Amino acid sequence: MSQIECLPVEVMCCIFDKLTSLERKSLHLVCRDWYRILTRKHYLLRRQLKVYPENVELFEAGSEAWIKFPCVSIRDDDSSPKSVRRRNFLSALRRAVLCQPVLTHIEELVFEFVQSDLLRELFGETCDGQRFPNLNYLVVRCSEFSCMPEIRTWHFPKCLTRLGLVVSCREEVRLIEAVGAQLEELLIETVKLELLLECCNLPVFEKLRTLKLISDTFFPDRFSGSSDIGENFARTLNRLKNLAIGFRHNDFRLGYAPLLQNCQKLETLSILGMDLDVGACNAIGRLGGLRKLELLLRIEKDSELISWNFQNLISMHTYVWNLAPLGENLPSLEVIRISNYTIREGRFSVQPAEKIYLQRYFSHFQTIVKLFLYDIYLEEDLLLQFPTMKVREVVLRCVRTSSLILDIIYERAPKVFYVYFWDCCFLVSPRAKIPSFEELRRLLPHVRISHSSSKIITVDYGQILS
Repeated sequence: MSQIECLPVEVMCCIFDKLTSLERKSLHLVCRDWYRILTRKHYLLRRQLKVYPENVELFEAGSEAWIKFPCVSIRDDDSSPKSVRRRNFLSALRRAVLCQPVLTHIEELVFEFVQSDLLRELFGETCDGQRFPNLNYLVVRCSEFSCMPEIRTWHFPKCLTRLGLVVSCREEVRLIEAVGAQLEELLIETVKLELLLECCNLPVFEKLRTLKLISDTFFPDRFSGSSDIGENFARTLNRLKNLAIGFRHNDFRLGYAPLLQNCQKLETLSILGMDLDVGACNAIGRLGGLRKLELLLRIEKDSELISWNFQNLISMHTYVWNLAPLGENLPSLEVIRISNYTIREGRFSVQPAEKIYLQRYFSHFQTIVKLFLYDIYLEEDLLLQFPTMKVREVVLRCVRTSSLILDIIYERAPKVFYVYFWDCCFLVSPRAKIPSFEELRRLLPHVRISHSSSKIITVDYGQILS
């Protein structure tokens, strides 16, 4: 076993590929390293069988090779359901993929622009509920969803606990109703606020613990107040442990506070949006059980804003222009990630209020074990404010700063073990003592250092800043 554990991850993946998904299940329990390999997205996604109308004829019918893929993604043909082209596609699909030996091993099933007759064929009332004995995750994006009142009688596998659905009409809400009682995780993507609230207000989510809400466009109607959150929705929020919201526009700006005020048991919260008002910020500050927090949006700050002193917070991800208002008492904080998601240059704000929060972040640098900086600009004088850290891992991606960062890592991170520079640009500083990545590696022989696509530019640094 010790010799096998020493093999590179790529070799282990090739070994695991020789086994079926059922045979791989028991390997999750062998050791922690094997569990990490088998559950990482880069492993699972590379083992996803992708079937399109253009390539369906290439799949050999009855081949045992398809059994190795726990994830299957199917993009439906957009022809008329009665057309010859669609019938030929479905026939080939049934022969190669939708046969029982393959269906038995599927754990994740993704339908892209599917027509509802294909869903009825797989899960309809005439189907056996045991067709998918291992299916735990279903993603459905319908190109059309015809009126099907019988959908409540469809046979979904009992092991199906995760559902992702793009909702564009009320018929698709019935799909959530049909399987909602067994769901532990639900992802809803829609451009209609009314449908979103209707989906969330169903009374069937007794087991739901993870909710993800996504919209990449404007809602036709804005959220008007707490009355828009129904009683069932409020009860569901009170049971949630994980909540992720991705509304890129401000249609839901007034909804964050009423939503978060109903969340009493949250452990992870992620919001990608535009603006977060003080009421919503203070509602977050009262979530005492938070362990992971991600906020990529503008945060409103004024005298009524309370500081966030989360006793259980482990990981924090915030936006460089508006640092989240962390307090001074964060005893469990281990990971800080600061990034920039807009087209603006990722500079730290120079406003007095933001400078106070920045200094507070620096004080937390002394105790964290991982620091991740993504797509930001670090001024040289700002680097000199870095404290001595006990950090074990430093990741800089698309960071623009001076080569003085090499000195900072060497002098102020004595316990660091991993340092990654990805696509970074460092202007040579006249104050820098370490001239290159190679020199830093020589001074820290025990540290794993990677500088993929990063470069140190020898120019007149003072002239560039001016």
